[in-house]
Amino acid sequence: MKVLQLSNKIDVKSDTNAISLLRYQDIEEVALLTQIYFPRSKEVSLNYLKDSIKKLYFDDGVLGSHSYSLVNRSDDGTINGFLGVISSSFQYNDRTIRVANCHHLMATEQARSKLVPMRMLQEFISGPQNLSFADNSSESTRLLWKRLGGEPAIGECLYYKIPLRPISFTLRHLKMNFNQPLRLLSDFLAKGADSVAHSFRIPLFYRNSVEVNLRPLTPDIFLGALHKISGHYSVFPHYDHSKVEKLFSLLKREKRYGTLHKLVILDENEGVVGWFIYYSVNGGICEVIQAVCVPGKESTLFNSLTWHAYEHGGIELSGRLMPNQLRSPFALKAVCMPARMWTLFHCRDTELMLDIQTGKAFFTRLEGDLWLI
Repeated sequence: MKVLQLSNKIDVKSDTNAISLLRYQDIEEVALLTQIYFPRSKEVSLNYLKDSIKKLYFDDGVLGSHSYSLVNRSDDGTINGFLGVISSSFQYNDRTIRVANCHHLMATEQARSKLVPMRMLQEFISGPQNLSFADNSSESTRLLWKRLGGEPAIGECLYYKIPLRPISFTLRHLKMNFNQPLRLLSDFLAKGADSVAHSFRIPLFYRNSVEVNLRPLTPDIFLGALHKISGHYSVFPHYDHSKVEKLFSLLKREKRYGTLHKLVILDENEGVVGWFIYYSVNGGICEVIQAVCVPGKESTLFNSLTWHAYEHGGIELSGRLMPNQLRSPFALKAVCMPARMWTLFHCRDTELMLDIQTGKAFFTRLEGDLWLI
């Protein structure tokens, strides 16, 4: 979630503090702002973004009960601020709580001078939810969040990069200043060097094939797998079949990050060991949305995921650590980066916040980080 400045491409005549709920007729204006100021949204059409906003926030043209997204309007009705909000149910010990995720915070320069981002966050936090959070947040958002009494969950703010082809991985982060011919040449040489090193089984460059039973992750299998591990957490998301189907459909529809893979790992008795959901890109970054396993099977999950991404041509895997993966291969065999982006929480229940800070809550990029707009 980022606080963005609007350029003079959009005429904003004046600025007030008129915060209200998102309306169906606001979709195009919000989509236009998103497309202009979120870099990855420039890669898709305006119609695609409008359709994504409809699917995320509205049910048959009416703002869904799961969303109370906010806009701020100038005197002439122009939208100069936006905050997307999605709420869902979580199980907290023996009771159900409401959790709200805010994202895509945008504000014009004039609105920022009137502290509109702060006021929109205040409006959001004062909502009916038991727990508020913001995923993939920038440093500027963290500072606003802190002023409102929230805090980052440090265990949820650790990101990893796993080199799948080490030479290509290293060059990818060095060649930003190369000209186009030099980039093409370096890609060709790096690909060849990685291949040669793999064929000679040089450590770090060689990946063993994994003898595991991988099956497509269907909604029913996903729900059963979640139930199997839910007892290890005190804060756990509630999913039903229709919600999972919709979520999987939205993820599959997204093409900017590559090809979606959803796979479950089974043992010799057809029992669930773990599962992973990620986007593969041949010659690029493979973004991990969710990679989870039963306790003690972290190495199996790591090896299965990295081998699958390697076989699909990835240069690196990129994801966010779960607190229980800190002593697993996801941390020990990866390049870990604290606070690449922030996962922020706000809650008046000190016991609930303590459980989150001590790694007892199940929050992955699937529950938080919205890739769709």
